[in-house]
Amino acid sequence: MPSARKRIKLKARNKRGGASIAEFGPALGLILICIFFPLVDMLAMGVSYGLCMVLNYNQVHEAALIPSSEALNNAGPIKKGIPDQWLNGMGHFVNMSGYPSTNISYRNGIADASNNQDKIVTVSTTVVCNPFLPIPLPVVNVPGLNGSMTFTLTSECQMENPDNVQ
Repeated sequence: MPSARKRIKLKARNKRGGASIAEFGPALGLILICIFFPLVDMLAMGVSYGLCMVLNYNQVHEAALIPSSEALNNAGPIKKGIPDQWLNGMGHFVNMSGYPSTNISYRNGIADASNNQDKIVTVSTTVVCNPFLPIPLPVVNVPGLNGSMTFTLTSECQMENPDNVQ
């Protein structure tokens, strides 16, 4: 039979071990709410940004190949065709509100000795993305955590045929 002193030490050890199990649940909840879910939202926003970049790159490369009248048409391949194809493919992974907005502009590039003028097309795509898991924050609206985040991507490309710009 253990002495009285040993029994007191054993009881004290048992009391300390039970307290750590009782604190595990709240600690796990705090880690999930404050660290894990915000990281998932930020990762989803990074993936959304990358997929929106793919859309913008496809638009600017197509705009460099076709005449400006087709590119500037709202029902044309740049503003309607490519975004529709993207929405049916990679766009499924982007939690968007609305439809991607596209602006196209042209500017002069470098002129050579024989006075041939290069033309450069600029395509700006704006997409409003919502968070994957909206985290309810009572006072503030943080884009990417509990509010939408707007991405505006701009790319430039030299026109294949400068005569396509009127």
